[in-house]
Amino acid sequence: MNVDAPTPRKLRRFAEAFPPYKERCLQYMAASKWYNLEKLEPDLVRLWVQQMSLWTRSAFKVRGHVYANCPHPRLRLKLLEVVREEDVVDPRVGMNHRQLLAASLGRASGQTVADLEKVRPLPTTLVTFDILYGIANRSWEEGIALASGNERVLQESGYFRFEANRLKRDLGWSNEDVAWFTGHDVADEDHGSVIELLDDYIDDDRTWDRVGEAIVESLIAWWLLFDGVVDAYRQKIQPVEGVSCKGLSRSF
Repeated sequence: MNVDAPTPRKLRRFAEAFPPYKERCLQYMAASKWYNLEKLEPDLVRLWVQQMSLWTRSAFKVRGHVYANCPHPRLRLKLLEVVREEDVVDPRVGMNHRQLLAASLGRASGQTVADLEKVRPLPTTLVTFDILYGIANRSWEEGIALASGNERVLQESGYFRFEANRLKRDLGWSNEDVAWFTGHDVADEDHGSVIELLDDYIDDDRTWDRVGEAIVESLIAWWLLFDGVVDAYRQKIQPVEGVSCKGLSRSF
């Protein structure tokens, strides 16, 4: 036996790989303009709900790229279950997530489905989706990091509860008004668990590094959309339209 032979290094698994990247995500959240607003204002929230409606209506299209790029049937089945809840119906809430947004945040901010269908994206919203599509198409592992890791961080960090409580505190909204956030807090426990399945498919630490960086990038994209709303509200930046909006869904 060669006693000088190096001991094979144990491959990281999700439980070991995730924490440092989650910590970086939380640092970006703590620095976000949106997260640090002293008080929410009705007109600002109205603009934010408009851009969030574009997020909710379009996210399933990004997930479609992740699904199509994944080579493993077991993982595709899990991804398909999530897409079904986002796009068709989530049995926890009795509707899909874009309908839930319209019925809660949309209604509470004084906007109908017809109003939200007329919404145009802010420039930063387009940049957010450019980032998301880019990650989704880089590799199937990074795509799952985007589709599941993003939700894992937001759910574990308590962001959804934070936002629901802030809307109730600052604007006097009810539990029904913030149902989009409380519904996601429950749903994303399941959606965020899909990334754990990568333990059965990743066989080198460099791939875990790519997965971790993709999680961080997806959260940067999330806060870019939110902070873009703050900037647009303060600086009166106008939304845009045209071919650059082709990756977004306008309909409910």
